[in-house]
This record gives sequence, structure tokens and C-alpha cells, in this order.
Amino acid sequence: MDEMRTLQDFRADAPEPGRARLAPGHRRLLDEATRPRRRVRGGWWLAVAGAAAAVTAVAALATLLPSGHRPAPTAVKPRADQWVYRKTEWRTVDCGLSGSGHEGMETLGIDLRYAKDEKPCDLRFQRPRTEEAWGRYDGWKEILGPEVPPAQTASGARHGGAGTDLLTPRQSDSLVEDLPDDTDAALVLIRKRSIPTAAANAWRLTQAQRDFREIAEVLATATTVPKEKGRLLIRTAGKLPGAKLTSTVVPDGRETLMALGVEGNHRDYAWERNTFELLFDPRTQAFRGFRLVAGTGYYVGGKKSGGPYVAKGAVLATAVRVTTAIVDARGARP
Repeated sequence: MDEMRTLQDFRADAPEPGRARLAPGHRRLLDEATRPRRRVRGGWWLAVAGAAAAVTAVAALATLLPSGHRPAPTAVKPRADQWVYRKTEWRTVDCGLSGSGHEGMETLGIDLRYAKDEKPCDLRFQRPRTEEAWGRYDGWKEILGPEVPPAQTASGARHGGAGTDLLTPRQSDSLVEDLPDDTDAALVLIRKRSIPTAAANAWRLTQAQRDFREIAEVLATATTVPKEKGRLLIRTAGKLPGAKLTSTVVPDGRETLMALGVEGNHRDYAWERNTFELLFDPRTQAFRGFRLVAGTGYYVGGKKSGGPYVAKGAVLATAVRVTTAIVDARGARP
């Protein structure tokens, strides 16, 4: 992509900047040139670059921005009674796969099934499918009671969503907003805000695996993750013990993504042998979805069943997030 051409085309119809609009930048340049010289130590090149960048920025903005331009207003936060729409493109192996998902995010665990009296288990072909889901912003669920909390009450996983171990979108948005810049401090806050999982096998996982799951849930359930906050979360996950980064190509071939996972405890039980990895854009480090892989080598259905062998690291499913949007009702699409 030609960035300069894109920049020029963006405001191709803008008027040429007059002397009056360029005067402030010109004045600053002259002031810097006539100021008495002083000795600058090790970081002299930073000072020079900074001064040049400041003058260049003034001239560029004068050309690109119309007179009287003001920064865009801060985005309005969703109401508690609005819904988060999620669309995900899946590709999964054709092997009696089952999993437990959530309307707020994709499933992080799968279980391959094999039986001789059913259709063969094919690990070579991955079926595409589209998943759409709606979850209310404050976490309220119709199945947990008929009483609907008022739109602006402080509700969440502990109000109308009792029993869930997943942060609501509103809780995740709040956590992202409060994240400190330091990765260690960010991990402390994530542990403090997270809801302990009720999964039966959670105690078998290492602390790093649990932390990785919590970071993944924040990225998946938050409705808005600013670029710097997203990079912070990826860095935090990448510093966990056992973190492993690999490159991968999405099965449809449209984009190349990075996959980040955490090595840990895996046993040859149906609910423990597969694990997940975060998918993110290698350039922007923005969250793009999940990849589910075999955490250990095993036979589907057990060796005596005659099921196929799954090698450690084999990709079993890929989930690429296509859309995350705020809508006013369940079933509505952006």
C-alpha cells in the first residue's frame, strides 16, 4: 500500500494552505534556529527528530484539516440493556466435535468424539460454518429469571447472570479502561477482577494457563479495545511462563495471523487434552479470534476404539471473529 498516496487522496480537495495558516509552524522553526546553542548529551538525535517532527506535523495538519477542525467526540458507551452482537467464522474438523460456548465469546475447549457405528472421523477436512450470538451488555439472562433489571443499574455477572464464571461485556470494558500500562500490574488487576472458573478440571491447570484464559476472555468479551490496550494484553499473555508464539495462516487464505498459546498440563481425558491459542494481527496486534489445538497426542475415543491418532499441536478448529457490534435487541444485526 502507498501510504503517501493514501494520505494525499484523503484530502485531495483541500485548499492549498495560505501563509497565515503556516505562519505558526514557520515561526517555531525560526525560533529554534536562532536559539543559543547548548550542549545536548546522548539523546541529541531525539531532540532534533522531535523538533523536525513538530514542524512537519504543523504543516501537514494545516494542509489536511479544514479550518476550525475539532477532534471527534468520545464514543458513547453502550447502555446496560443493549445487546452485543457477535459473528464468528469457524472451520472445524469433521469428527463428532462438541464444545461449550457462550453468547459473549467463542468456546475455548472442544472434545472430539468417535464411534464405529457413526460416520468416520476425518481430521483432514475442516468444515466452515458461521456462528452468530447475542448477549446483553450487563450480562442479564432471560433464563435466570423474569425480572429485568433497570437499564442503568450496576448489574453484571453477579446480578441477573448469577452462576456464570465469565465477565460481562460491561465488566470487560471497564477492566480494559482501567488497565495500567505495566504488564505485571495489568496481570494483577486482571486476576483481581476475574471470576473464578467453575470448570471441574481448572485445578489441574497451571497458574499461567489460568491467567491466559482470563486474558483471552477480556479480549473476547470487551466491546472496545483501544490499540495500545490490546497490545498490552498481548504482551502480558506473551510474558506468561510457557507462552509460545507461532505463525499461522487462516484456512481460507485471506490473511496471515499469529497464534499465541501457553504450554501446561494436559492429560489424556476428553475434557483436558485440547487447548486454545489466541489469534491476533501481526501488524496491529488486534484480537482476531482463537485456534483450538491438541495439547497432547492421543487417540480419538481411546486407542482401543479404533479412532484416529491426533498429534500434539494438530489444529482442530479455527474461529475468526468477523464482527462485534452493539445493537438494541436480541436478533438485531448491525
